Amino acid sequence: MVTPYHQLRQIKHVTGWSQERIARETNLGLRTIGRVYGDPTYDPTEVTKRLIAQLHKKIIVSPFPEYVDWLFERYDYWKESLSKRDFGKEQDTLEHLLLNHKAIDSMELIACRLCWLLGHIHYDRAFYLKRNTLQSAIAAQEWYQKALEIIDHFSDESLIVQRYKIQQCVVSTMFNSCESGRCDNEKIRQWFADMSYLNIVRSVLDVEPWNWVVAKNGLVAASILRLRDECLFFWKAMQKVDKRFKDLDFAPSQKDDYWSSISDDPDLSWFVNLVRS
Repeated sequence: MVTPYHQLRQIKHVTGWSQERIARETNLGLRTIGRVYGDPTYDPTEVTKRLIAQLHKKIIVSPFPEYVDWLFERYDYWKESLSKRDFGKEQDTLEHLLLNHKAIDSMELIACRLCWLLGHIHYDRAFYLKRNTLQSAIAAQEWYQKALEIIDHFSDESLIVQRYKIQQCVVSTMFNSCESGRCDNEKIRQWFADMSYLNIVRSVLDVEPWNWVVAKNGLVAASILRLRDECLFFWKAMQKVDKRFKDLDFAPSQKDDYWSSISDDPDLSWFVNLVRS
């Protein structure tokens, strides 16, 4: 999930612009820019979000074809605005389009993005529409893995974050497919270890040290793996972004369960017990 905070940080990272320059480029007030830039939990107005997103799209060049990224945007719009029935119909139409794309079987970056979107389609069938959950989850994993295989053929360091995002889709599919508690699941624990997941997260934080969501994902994996020092590393990385994360009960948002506090996250139970014991 890309927030205005993350977008401003990426703009700053790429351009080196001051907040005053960003304010001019977005036609927003300096105070507004300062608050969004300085508080990762701040939820600005829709107008502010739109203006920041416009500048972000202009400055942060996607490695993928623009029209394929547009399909992702449309897909998200359908999911947010349509009924589940109509969303399912749009999915079916889009899937047919993607499967018949001339690049789908290539090893080009466009194929990576196509496979990525096909993974989303099957993921949402499994866990949002609840259609053929097991089969759809397996298909989602297969498409995400294919996207990873393609992107792994490119050595461009600018793709590190993109690779992580696909990997996180694989993690999410695995998590949601897990029948028993994830924090005590040996299969997931071994899976994290085999894929060197924590190293992947560290590499992303080297590029985006402001990304507390990535740091929290690392904390979750380290807690499931029961690695004390790794847990402390990612917890401190979160605190470097916002000191309030030192409080295990701090919730970045009261509106969305996705932004729950560390103490309320069942996947972090081992870490929470470690800190409070």
